[in-house]
Amino acid sequence: MRSLFPLAILLAISACEPAPVAWNEAVRLDPAAVAAAGAHWQLALDRQGIPGAQRTDAPRFAYTPAICPGSVVTARERGRDWHAAWWAARADSSVALLVSRSPDDGATWTPPLAADARDRGRRGCARPAPAIAADSATGFVHVAYYLESEGGGGEWLVHSMDHGAMWHPPVALAFGADPAWASVAAIGDTVAVAFESPNAHEGWIMLALSTSAGHLIDFTLPAVSGRSVPAHDPKVTMRGRTLAVAWVTDNGALAMARTGTRR
Repeated sequence: MRSLFPLAILLAISACEPAPVAWNEAVRLDPAAVAAAGAHWQLALDRQGIPGAQRTDAPRFAYTPAICPGSVVTARERGRDWHAAWWAARADSSVALLVSRSPDDGATWTPPLAADARDRGRRGCARPAPAIAADSATGFVHVAYYLESEGGGGEWLVHSMDHGAMWHPPVALAFGADPAWASVAAIGDTVAVAFESPNAHEGWIMLALSTSAGHLIDFTLPAVSGRSVPAHDPKVTMRGRTLAVAWVTDNGALAMARTGTRR
């Protein structure tokens, strides 16, 4: 069986730099647990660091005609505080990435803010939904997404450090012409984004790591899912210093995951 050891780790070792993550071998997730969690399942780590699937928990959200169907994603910050992100369609078939916050479990939401309005694509709502994470300890909120700016398409990360009140400039993760799904997780200043490669015919899951709360990307690891079987639908989560990435393969639609320890 072909090794799934990330190429980025080999490159880091050859450059005499410490690898950012010490990975374990990929394992298959329990198919029954994945099925029970539903189509929009999340990745979770138990106290022993074992990855598994869990059902997505989401509050109520007030839909309007401008919202692209299926694009709303939510994340709990703490208590009854929630954050939402979605695509809002524009007349020219581009979109804006909008965000909002609810202090009362979704009963009311703040007026939408544009976290990123640079899209110049013409895909309308035919695009991957964004991904969102909120850290209850810091109040930081992170959104990962694919967007086509004037400079071309790419995967991006944008963040807020004040509970979603103001958003910093987006940071590029990877460039490419293929719309790509992403997942994001955050603990303190550490942010992890797992995303499909946006370059044609690659078909693997990449991982970007930031240790500066999303201001800069410190490491980008290609082919975390391996190169032998195409992969899609990435998931990422963290617990302490343990990080896990999951994906679904095109070979029998198997849900796989691998865990590692952050350096």
